[in-house]
Amino acid sequence: MASGFSPLLRLIRAGRPSVPALIAATLAAAAGVACSLVFPLLTRNVVDTAGSGGLISETMSFLIAALLGATLFNALSSLLLARIGHNIVANLRQRLSDKMLRLTIPAFDREGSGERVSRIMRDCESISSLTTTQAVNLITGTMMLIGVAAVLYSLDSALTMTLLGALLAAFAVLVPLSMLLDGLSRRTQDEAARLSGLLTQVFSEIRLVKAFTAEQRESRRIGKALENLRRLGMRSSTINTTLEPVIQLAMTAAIVTILIYGASRVSVGTMSVGTLTAFILSILNVISPLMQLTMFMAELQRAKGASARIAVLLDETEEEYDAADPAPARAGELRFENVSFAYQAHDARQQPVLKDLSLNFAPGATTALVGPSGSGKSTILSLIERFYLPVSGRITLNGTDIARIPLQDWRRMIGYVPQNAPVMPGSVRDNITYGLAGRFTDDQIRDAADRADALSFIEALPRGLDTNLIEQGNNLSGGQRQRIAIARMFLRDPRILILDEATSALDGETERQVKASLDRLRAGRTNIVVAHRLSTVFDADLIYFLESGRVSGSGTHSDLVATHEFYARLVERQSHAASLPAAALPTPLSA
Repeated sequence: MASGFSPLLRLIRAGRPSVPALIAATLAAAAGVACSLVFPLLTRNVVDTAGSGGLISETMSFLIAALLGATLFNALSSLLLARIGHNIVANLRQRLSDKMLRLTIPAFDREGSGERVSRIMRDCESISSLTTTQAVNLITGTMMLIGVAAVLYSLDSALTMTLLGALLAAFAVLVPLSMLLDGLSRRTQDEAARLSGLLTQVFSEIRLVKAFTAEQRESRRIGKALENLRRLGMRSSTINTTLEPVIQLAMTAAIVTILIYGASRVSVGTMSVGTLTAFILSILNVISPLMQLTMFMAELQRAKGASARIAVLLDETEEEYDAADPAPARAGELRFENVSFAYQAHDARQQPVLKDLSLNFAPGATTALVGPSGSGKSTILSLIERFYLPVSGRITLNGTDIARIPLQDWRRMIGYVPQNAPVMPGSVRDNITYGLAGRFTDDQIRDAADRADALSFIEALPRGLDTNLIEQGNNLSGGQRQRIAIARMFLRDPRILILDEATSALDGETERQVKASLDRLRAGRTNIVVAHRLSTVFDADLIYFLESGRVSGSGTHSDLVATHEFYARLVERQSHAASLPAAALPTPLSA
């Protein structure tokens, strides 16, 4: 993990704080400091003039003006800083969000999305606070201390040296305590990120939790994470709450000492009452900047920890969108040439999922992938989508390695209908047109929905195409979600069509209707079908049977029934579980 101040400075620049606004906020704060410094001196004049029976009206006017000036300038500075801070947070969150959208799928395999969301929400605020409020507090606090020191010295040098001794003693305690916050701040932010990830995971799968009555189990997991966060928070709070009393104790001791010493000076006539009053008021001006400097040190440690984690995220590998070759102008032959793949391929103990695999997906034809769970079917689809890269071998389209085709161009060529069609937040219209370039009229959208046999239920929804879908599309049935995904494919018009059990959630009648639509959609495309239900691939032009990452048989349905014992057994087993067309049930091999 990056350390030091370089990640922090890098992120401050990335947040693009407005330099003119920062200067204006600093100048306003400096004006407030000047008014605060003048206040004790004007008070001295008021006290001394009142003690001698003179007129104080003019001095009182300046005194009130100084008090109001300090209040107004400080309010203006705070307002400007708030605006800058919100802009920085928005810029950093946008930068991180864009980065996360460009990360590779393996990056999300290593760390949960909830922890990454915590980086966007929590860590950015620490950097914003340091850049704006705490940075200006550092400047104004330093200015205030220098100004107060000059005022105090001009009032009485002996009392000033007494005060300085008390402050040095306080700082001898404060600096080590503030340094302890560094490690605690990083651990607290890491624990908060883990808690965020856990909560995101649990609440996104709340139906699973409730279906298996796992509320108490998840409550214990959350409680354990909360307890870890509480302990770290208490340690930080203990240090933070120690800092303020130390300052107050030092200042109280200094004031008491100065009162005693100053009173003795007043009694012998070497100091006026006004001077002593101004000195004590000036001491009160020291408390605020000391607290500001202390808070700056604490916030600096938090921001360093946050920036180090964000810097790691920003340095993660992005997907390569640019490539050497343009996208092919037409659909073509997609081939796997001796492809091997293993998840976490850097780990020698990780067994390969695909082993020297060669496949051919012909244009205008339907190629099916079947086999038991864990045989590599989903991994093949992930490699086609370029979510992962082969460890060895290559995947080509018309002889061109697909890794040389710009990634976005490549993915726009693919239409993917997964087994459990996901639904994004938004309306039915938004979901049918999701990720598609260009604008579509309502007539085009309705036509696509009609061809996917989805129009009838869409028109029955409260607002038709404008009906908002709730989280994960839970106000739709599984078959309805699937048909919306199929309607999207009619609009997308892909060159390569991937159907991952695309009709598995449909009833028999609807499946036949949608299958007819998909047959029209397949014309002239490279079609890939993944199926567990063999009834969906009987008419495939070519079927690959996968076992343990290798092809153990290939051919048409009839070929495999005649030559592949495992496939034949599956056909026979599934024929007893569902009513299949008689023509689809050739006599299987004997076991």
